[in-house]
Amino acid sequence: MREISQAGIAQEILRLIMGTAQELPGSWVPDPPRRDGLSLDGALVLFRRRLFALDRGLTRRELDVCARSLLGMTAEGIALDLDIKKSSVLTYRKRAYARLGISSQTQLFRLLV
Repeated sequence: MREISQAGIAQEILRLIMGTAQELPGSWVPDPPRRDGLSLDGALVLFRRRLFALDRGLTRRELDVCARSLLGMTAEGIALDLDIKKSSVLTYRKRAYARLGISSQTQLFRLLV
């Protein structure tokens, strides 16, 4: 069985979302896309919009953390990117997962497909 990396899963989710992006009201597709897909900023915006569309009351920081998790970033990487402590990332992720009714990153991926 072929093992798929988190980055590969994120790319597949982006591909699926991009297929439906034209159907979403107010959807934004960055221009121009990179040869290998969306830019990092474009992917983050797209993931944040999809998470926000779930209408589960996620805070701005919870959206930021979840979007970066979907890109395959570690808690340490998210903390560096958002200039917050790793413990804050873990707290935001825990709260977001509770609001979304999930308990793992895999379930987070499934919410967007």
